[in-house]
Amino acid sequence: MGERGRARALGLWSLLVYAFLYAPLAVLTAFSFNRERLTATWRGFTLDWYGRLLENTQILTALRNSLVVAVVATAGATVIGTAAALAFHRHRFRQQGTLDGLVTLPIVIPEIAMASSLLLLFAALGMRLGFTTVVLAHLSFAVSYAVVLVRARLAGFDRSLEEAAADLGAGPARVFFQVTLPGIAPGILAAALLVFALSIDDYVITSFVAGVGSTTLPLQIYSMVRSGISPEINAVSTLLLVATALLLLAAWRLEQGGRARGAALPAVLGLGILGAPFVLAGLPAPADRVLNVYIWSAYLPPETVRAFEAREGVRVNVDLYDSNEALLAKLQAGTSGYDVICPSNYAVEILVQQGLLRPLDHSLLPHLSNVDPFYLDRDFDPGNRYTTPYFAGTTGIAYRRSRVGDVDSWDALWDPRFAGRVLMLDDARETLGAALRRLGLSVNTVGEAPLRRAQRLLIEQKPLVKAYDSASFKDTLLAGDVWLAQGWSGEFARVIDLDPDIAYVIPKEGSTAFLDTLAIPASAPHPALAHQFLDFVMEAEVAAEICLAMRYTTPNRAARAHLPSAVLDNPAIFPPAETLARTELLRDVGDATVLYDRLWTEVKTAR
Repeated sequence: MGERGRARALGLWSLLVYAFLYAPLAVLTAFSFNRERLTATWRGFTLDWYGRLLENTQILTALRNSLVVAVVATAGATVIGTAAALAFHRHRFRQQGTLDGLVTLPIVIPEIAMASSLLLLFAALGMRLGFTTVVLAHLSFAVSYAVVLVRARLAGFDRSLEEAAADLGAGPARVFFQVTLPGIAPGILAAALLVFALSIDDYVITSFVAGVGSTTLPLQIYSMVRSGISPEINAVSTLLLVATALLLLAAWRLEQGGRARGAALPAVLGLGILGAPFVLAGLPAPADRVLNVYIWSAYLPPETVRAFEAREGVRVNVDLYDSNEALLAKLQAGTSGYDVICPSNYAVEILVQQGLLRPLDHSLLPHLSNVDPFYLDRDFDPGNRYTTPYFAGTTGIAYRRSRVGDVDSWDALWDPRFAGRVLMLDDARETLGAALRRLGLSVNTVGEAPLRRAQRLLIEQKPLVKAYDSASFKDTLLAGDVWLAQGWSGEFARVIDLDPDIAYVIPKEGSTAFLDTLAIPASAPHPALAHQFLDFVMEAEVAAEICLAMRYTTPNRAARAHLPSAVLDNPAIFPPAETLARTELLRDVGDATVLYDRLWTEVKTAR
């Protein structure tokens, strides 16, 4: 191969590498204009998702929070990092190696370790989780990156320029601002850009230390996993991408010695896009009383929140979480500041054991009488001393009748005829639970021997499974990529409304059920207002409105008079009593939780 041939081959290889790196961004941008809600199929061009984004105050508020935290963290980390880099570069300290190691330590330690340690630190100091703790956490890991980048720039800086300026009579301040700072400006700019990107993208650390009103965009997106990702997320991601690209273009023009006028237009456009959430989301309305709610995504309609605010003259802050484990971590820290939470039944057991829930005053809950007795006085909370039922649901199989016929057993998910068309939840308890029920065992089994048998069933099934997915399982089924999917009833109920070919069944061997509740933390700052909210959502009309919007079973018996027959007759929303009799509530399995997690990890890594 000649020189020209090698050059072409290198160019082609470079093109492939760049395509690999940027293809995901191109796909995300393209599908933000897709008319179809499902990202798997192109249905034509539309700007509807951008319009809906402008009306979605939750996403806009989360983006605004992310930008505020990122800007403050970037400014603080860049200033501290630059000062530290200058000190380390120009002076020698005792135990210099130890100090260097401490500076770089936050870069190399696992994020989960840093997140848990910061949460424990803030709890020990008695700090209320919120914006302050998020900013401090971001500073704690961002400063190290700033120090490393600025020190790298200082390594190539010619100090003779400073000496020359001093010889010509310039004082220390003038030397710094007119000689040193311009010389290391590219390193400072690189540090600021990296810190900004790391801050606005962080999920793990933020999820541990965020509190009331400090939900950032990554937390908002991740909390939506249970109900699927809306294309509005593609739209907001595209806008962030465009804004960042414009600001990078402005910085590049300035770095190349261009005129400020040439960099002004992209800078103004980029800042305009980033500033839009501050205008569109608006500032929280002032209120004498505030209620702080911590709940699953897609569990509380905005209309319900606005109705309660109007009736009581209060402001409601709604923060979202993606798992009961995230909720437990916040409450165990003792400084969450939430008034109302939504734990599942097995989480209630843990919270009660640890004294983290406030006993309810039933005299303040007159509408508790609306709740079906079937959902009251359960063994995880006898007498409903701590909780009121909010939503119920089941785990089962949704399937395409035109492809697989009638389904009534877990055996269908092990049928070789459907290889590559099966989807299972990415959830240790639910997936092992399906295998346990197929074996005729309880979903709350704790013995290692029967759990190993269930694991072997899942490993045998693995060649048939297209994906393990707890996020977009219903969308994958709706798109036709799979024909059978394990999942939660409320999510499938929405899909059935869109495609009559899809049906839902609780297998004859039985399955899991869940009961999500509302409770008041022991540390709630506004318990009286929290009682008012719990009673409000148990009013018949309100409970019916919530059920219509969310499509999960409402335990509110009085609400059913306000629901259409199409909802009441949907077995995914209101399964018959004889079907419910085959289900089991997931319980806290104590130390066996570690075994479940280990066995599930082994299934996913098996070949």
